[in-house]
Amino acid sequence: MKLIKLLLSPIVFSIGFLTPLLALLILATRTELSTPVAYGTALTISIAFGIIAQHRVGKRP
Repeated sequence: MKLIKLLLSPIVFSIGFLTPLLALLILATRTELSTPVAYGTALTISIAFGIIAQHRVGKRP
């Protein structure tokens, strides 16, 4: 049960789904960023969103 809860957590979702999505969006907009920089930027943004979501889930009554 704990493994399922971990795999469905907001942080894992942000790393597994949002990071590639944001990186591909960054690369599709034809910015001058290289692929590793695009993925690093996307990872930073998505982890920030994941931490915010995890914090909000923890405050539910």
